[in-house]
Amino acid sequence: MSSPIERPSNDNDEYSRRRESPSQKRQSVNPSNFVLGRSQTPPGRVNNSQQGQRLTNGGVLDNQTSDADHNRILLKNLAADLSNLLNRTDISDCFLNVKGTFMAVHKCILAARSNAFAAVISANFNRLPMDERNRIQTMSDTEKLTIVIDKTDPEIMKEVVIFMYTGQCALDEGNAYALLDAAGRYDIKSLKLHTGRFLANRIDTNNVLMLLKAAYRYDNKLIKQRCIEYFINHAKEVMAIHETWKRFAEEQQPIVAELLHWLVNKDLFYSEKPQWEAASRW
Repeated sequence: MSSPIERPSNDNDEYSRRRESPSQKRQSVNPSNFVLGRSQTPPGRVNNSQQGQRLTNGGVLDNQTSDADHNRILLKNLAADLSNLLNRTDISDCFLNVKGTFMAVHKCILAARSNAFAAVISANFNRLPMDERNRIQTMSDTEKLTIVIDKTDPEIMKEVVIFMYTGQCALDEGNAYALLDAAGRYDIKSLKLHTGRFLANRIDTNNVLMLLKAAYRYDNKLIKQRCIEYFINHAKEVMAIHETWKRFAEEQQPIVAELLHWLVNKDLFYSEKPQWEAASRW
């Protein structure tokens, strides 16, 4: 994650006086290109009568409701309530500046859903990988923290934000890899699982190497195992795409070494597969 951050400017802020590195950039943020992921329900406060109606529409919560249905309705309503925070620029305390597109978000939601954002928000940069930590910049604004995102496209980041608030996003074959990359880059565990399950059933000769690279980079165990298994069964077809395989072999030598190891030791791979699957949440 590339995460230049912006903290509120305050002469008494010990953080502002003390932290001069990584590189500092101080400027005022005035979003001119302001967009936020579409909300799942209309923005605004829900009054008591609306709340009761919404509960009824989601299912009847009474003594006749089964425990499973009761829990499902509660989770559905929780997601709906959190989605009402989307587009609420009046109560947000953070901006995501995604390649010039601004999204109003809330630090508590980001910190709860993303380990990487939690590290940035808490200024605990030691929790970030060194290459990411060295790219962090500090800017200042009078009111809101701003996290600058330059490694993810706005449309993808909108879906990431929606997922962090609601547990749902528009996932399809066109954006699945980009969402998998974002899930790993910002360390959003549930999005890793969601995209990993989707892609694990859609591995083919054309995408297996790309998915392997992402799986190793972000330690996505499910995708890694499924890709290795696919390679064992389709090695000739994968290596037959000569230019792609040649480039991958030159750039990803440790991954290729492991692939060839399992190709030679198929029986060992399949004997260990049950244990791996039990541990492969993402």
